[in-house]
Amino acid sequence: MSSAIKPSRWILKKAARLGVASLSAPKALVPRVIGSEPVFRVLTYHRFGPCHRMPFSLDLKTFERQIRYLAEQKLAASLSDLERYAGGGLHIDRNRVLVTIDDGDPSVFEIALPILRQYGIPAVAFVLPAAVPGFPAMTNAQLRELAANGVAIGSHSVNHRSMARISAHEAAHEAQESRDRLEQALGEPVRAFAYPFGTRSDVSPEAAHAVQSAGYTLAFTSLHGPVRPGVEPLMIPRIKIESGDPDWMFPAICGGSLDLWRIVDTVLPMLQRPQRVVYP
Repeated sequence: MSSAIKPSRWILKKAARLGVASLSAPKALVPRVIGSEPVFRVLTYHRFGPCHRMPFSLDLKTFERQIRYLAEQKLAASLSDLERYAGGGLHIDRNRVLVTIDDGDPSVFEIALPILRQYGIPAVAFVLPAAVPGFPAMTNAQLRELAANGVAIGSHSVNHRSMARISAHEAAHEAQESRDRLEQALGEPVRAFAYPFGTRSDVSPEAAHAVQSAGYTLAFTSLHGPVRPGVEPLMIPRIKIESGDPDWMFPAICGGSLDLWRIVDTVLPMLQRPQRVVYP
């Protein structure tokens, strides 16, 4: 389960996101310049509910405002749209956004689904096939109801372990076993995977090979940036949505204001001592 982070770390984290977003906010908040290239961006949520100094938990009202914005601006797209676009089979004339939600917390069903359904917004839930320590799970019936209401189900491994920090055999098991169990529960194919944690230290060519060998066609990291045609389909970047950000940041993020966080993604692992936490 996520828990509140220390006040000093919270302040530093929020200041850093605000600083990076502010650099690109003026451009990100205005309509696309004629001749500039529209792109996809993939947003990452985690859970919904209490959010005091818990960056990866978002309150209901904030999530509703964000989903309403996507609906009003006609920005939302589906997993299939992204796959076609990444492969060069879909042309877009404006920026598009895919909503993804990691970990499979029950709050996805209880809080997020009614809002997504209200506004007709497609999404992807990357889930574990069953609960593991620190990660409660939705029931198979809840997963099937999500799938029936426009939320594609993808795999997030079996045990939420870093795919790049375990053996090739273990990575292959995490990818294949999770897919097999989810497909059995859903009665339909599961073709997308999200690397647990997903930072630069948690993805690798070997991990991507394990995912590809298990039959997935798309895999998502936690490395920031836009998605363009020709992107490596097993290393798709995403942008984390957090609590505690000012309201103007969400439209700015959809327009690219946190694309520069990719620099932080690259530098931060070099500065950290080896360790593992529940969320990156």
